[in-house]
Amino acid sequence: MISAHGSTVTVTTSSVTVHRTALLAALLGEDIAGEDAAAGSTVEIPLSEITGTELQEPTAVDVGWVELTGANERIVFSPNQQDNARAFLADLEAAQRGEDPSAGGVAGLDFVALAVSTANGRYGSVCQVSAARFTDGELHDDKTWLCRPPEGLDNFEDTSLAAHGITAEDVSDSPRFGEILGDVLEFVGSDPLLAYNAQFVATALRDAAAASAGTAAPEALFGCTLALARHSDLDLPDHRLPTIAEGLGVEVPSPDNAPSHARAAGAVTVALAQRAGRPGSLMELFHATGLTLGEIADGKVVSVLKDRSGAGRSLQARGVTSPAPQAAMRGEEDKATGAGTDFRAPAGAGSSATETGAGADDGTEQGKRGPAPWQAVATPDEIPEPSAAASPDDPLNGQNVTLTGDFEPYDKGMLWSAIAEHGGQVAKNVTKKSTILVTGAWASKTSKEKRAEELNEKGQDIQIWSADQLYEALGLDEQPPF
Repeated sequence: MISAHGSTVTVTTSSVTVHRTALLAALLGEDIAGEDAAAGSTVEIPLSEITGTELQEPTAVDVGWVELTGANERIVFSPNQQDNARAFLADLEAAQRGEDPSAGGVAGLDFVALAVSTANGRYGSVCQVSAARFTDGELHDDKTWLCRPPEGLDNFEDTSLAAHGITAEDVSDSPRFGEILGDVLEFVGSDPLLAYNAQFVATALRDAAAASAGTAAPEALFGCTLALARHSDLDLPDHRLPTIAEGLGVEVPSPDNAPSHARAAGAVTVALAQRAGRPGSLMELFHATGLTLGEIADGKVVSVLKDRSGAGRSLQARGVTSPAPQAAMRGEEDKATGAGTDFRAPAGAGSSATETGAGADDGTEQGKRGPAPWQAVATPDEIPEPSAAASPDDPLNGQNVTLTGDFEPYDKGMLWSAIAEHGGQVAKNVTKKSTILVTGAWASKTSKEKRAEELNEKGQDIQIWSADQLYEALGLDEQPPF
């Protein structure tokens, strides 16, 4: 299915189907009265009627079209839909040769999908990197590197072992992460990166590089399959990678296999591009969905971000990266207003070995104005009291919990109340009493997270949870509200 001006076009081996919106159908004078009037109109053109084609490419300001000679039909494309017009013509020519257009990839969609496994709960404890190269939306090559995590991060925990099955013995003869990073980047080349839970993967690469002597963190743009799926109007019970893959007819990844996660993340992204009829680059796909690409640069990780005003996408398309608000870049979440643009990112920078969690993300419908950008991260005034009726086995019972970052679609007041119902003591700031800090999405490490790390270095035991871990503890991951 390919998007055109006021319509979508689907090419099969036997016909071209044009589905027009109700507005376009009415403008063309078509009779669509009745129960299905709001659904628009559909025209099916047999391939046998199409004797030739003529392409007038759209420009940045003018519409274009593909004239279907013999069928008396013109498919109009909006300004900047050059790739869509070419893709339609390519599909039509393939169908006329007897080839199935749906069997191919997506023209111009080039990227390298990554998945990483970690030895423990520290992001930088990378023990495996898997990469899958997609060219024109088709898998062309993949490779996996086993490695020893950076020194000081190389203890293997049972929870990570259960997730991926890699032991210290398995990597005992492997090079350190810093020694394989160059090979990984050589494989990637100039292509953008992609991952299912891209915030986790990007942070893992950055932290592992920072912990490896003489190793610079990679600098790259990246897309996030999880964010793309959440903004694609999928009718699914949740947005875990296996669920999305199954819903789109993509091979479901093995839960303990990072290479299959990389391939699945790429294949799901291709399927979403095909579903939306959006040929072109990874940046064009994300921008058309209302998202900026994420970025690793200057030791910072900027998430894939919802950009309602279009300012961030415009800057990024011109090569100006890191469009996050400056307050967010400084880690001052309570001061970041976004100046009218919602640059918030999907949560999900989990510490599990592979990116199977489903964090929180913008839950408003496109075109509908959401809450002010600072509203979801603002600190509520009243702290609820812990419930005495909470189960003694509850993982939050008796814990001193602080939140930092963005947890949309949940506001912090709602999460505070839920934590208290589970027996947790909520605190506004990280102190010597803190036992859990939950990190929501943010453009860089927040001041609260830095404070927690400082206290941990001094011997305090503060667990640093991802938003996903909190949602799981609260039971919010079972029926996500987005």
